[in-house]
Amino acid sequence: MAFTVETNRRLLASKHLPPCDGPKLHAFKHRNASIKWLELLSTPLDARSGCQGFVFKVEIKSKTYALKVFFPPSTDRPILGPIRGRLVTDEDLAFHTDPFYAECRAYGRIQKAYGGQLPKKPYVADCYGFLALNDKDEKHLSDQGIDLWDGISSDDEYRVTAEGSPARALVKQYVKRDTVFNGKTMERIRKGIHFMNSKGILIRDVRSDNYQGDLLVDLGSAWTKPHCILDNAPQHLVAEWKETDRVMFDDMVREEGLRHEARALIVGVDVSYATVASGRRRWAS
Repeated sequence: MAFTVETNRRLLASKHLPPCDGPKLHAFKHRNASIKWLELLSTPLDARSGCQGFVFKVEIKSKTYALKVFFPPSTDRPILGPIRGRLVTDEDLAFHTDPFYAECRAYGRIQKAYGGQLPKKPYVADCYGFLALNDKDEKHLSDQGIDLWDGISSDDEYRVTAEGSPARALVKQYVKRDTVFNGKTMERIRKGIHFMNSKGILIRDVRSDNYQGDLLVDLGSAWTKPHCILDNAPQHLVAEWKETDRVMFDDMVREEGLRHEARALIVGVDVSYATVASGRRRWAS
């Protein structure tokens, strides 16, 4: 599949994305409604920064949401050494690793796990679907000095064929409460990681910046099974990658100065951290 302007328009007009094996997210039910732009919530950065896009506080049909508008993907990817020589297409990589599609797949899996009923105490901020920005909304961003292509080279293969494609966005729950990283919060976050991993989702970006209250608000780095890299990489690497979320949680606890308080809470529950003699942290039951 060539990702041209027309192809991207057709994809974003779909009822569900991405069009590949595995979980999918539905379109936002009011995707053609007017958007009232209220506030930029994220730090203004470009595509070179590692940031995946911009997050805005918006109003759609009198309801307040967080709208994540994504940078376009780039074909300037790092060499994927672990799967070099294996059968992994550019289409697989796009639908499995591009942050927009990565979130669609992760939220699709989460919503399936919920069985259509949001739990009373979820671990992840809710997502209400995807949409494409219209020309009016893209002009609003431009008037604010936001160029979603900034940082992507003019001769980038994707940009050459796809510049002019609609901007992609996810409509999410707006969470306004601040995060207090006490032991109770960290225990909820730890349980959320266990829940996600048990559903075949590696978050791969467990950081304090990605939480509001005790809710995870960003899944743009997630790998959700089936996944082209996990399915084709050597098993010893896959085993190491599966430890990523737990190691990052441990690092976050340390950074927040709560190691002892969180560890005291974790002792005695069904899953805990253990440091083995080699110094590698493992998920221990």
